[in-house]
Amino acid sequence: MMRYSALVMATALAIQPASADPVELATFRDLPRPEPTLQIAYGEAPAQGVDVFLPDGPGLHPVAVLLHGGCWSANTAGREQMRHLGPELTRRGIAVWSIGYRRANEAGGGYPGTYQDVGAALNRLADEASTYRLDLSRVVLAGHSAGGHLALWAASRGSVPAASPLHGPLRVVPRAVISLGGVGDLGTFARFVPVLCGPGIVERLAPTDKLAEVSPAALTPSAGLIVMVSGVLDRLVPPWVALDYARTLKSKPVTAPRLINVPDAGHFDLVTPPAPAWQQVRALVEEALEPR
Repeated sequence: MMRYSALVMATALAIQPASADPVELATFRDLPRPEPTLQIAYGEAPAQGVDVFLPDGPGLHPVAVLLHGGCWSANTAGREQMRHLGPELTRRGIAVWSIGYRRANEAGGGYPGTYQDVGAALNRLADEASTYRLDLSRVVLAGHSAGGHLALWAASRGSVPAASPLHGPLRVVPRAVISLGGVGDLGTFARFVPVLCGPGIVERLAPTDKLAEVSPAALTPSAGLIVMVSGVLDRLVPPWVALDYARTLKSKPVTAPRLINVPDAGHFDLVTPPAPAWQQVRALVEEALEPR
């Protein structure tokens, strides 16, 4: 857990004048987004697909599984919003498996469909690993915003109750999960979702009687390392959201998450090259995937 002195430092950073303005949503939207090496469908809906970026060389390639944000809502872009990160990682020898999923307010989305999509896309990674020379022993999940919630959930779905339609074998066990301005405790964050994302999203995504199946805070992660990265200037998912999740894990038999608060960074700096925050995130991905 973060010590008191670290909390004081994080608070001090938060009240210091920013040395640079945070990346705005419009800037993030306007980033060039190259086409992936290939796209793989795992279902019939347009959202049920994976963007795959492959590095040069024969492999085996370590894999970064990306999960996009956007308020769990079909009113925002889908997996294409993360395509600009593909070359950022492949040029460093890392394959990218960027998951699309049906959002809460589209047909088949919400509970259980959104979560079943994430599970199916990860199972497809296991199916295709030999074809594309992907190293399943070196996988990291990295999700931004709503995708941070789904990345944390995906790494914890092995502890979903057996009677749940979300229960299933964990065929891909990541070395690490990196949540980028993501939500780990839907129980405490649910009241903010209507303000940030619009009405009806949280009710479809996390019905009250299903919270124990879909909130990562109610589950036990299987990843060896969880890293919660927050921008100090993030007004959408502030650093306290990561701290709330970390507190819930104190009673579980897991390693305490790393809490990283990035000075001068807002919500979109974490996924916008060449922002300093992205350079830090990329280094975390590379560190998690280093050969052992």
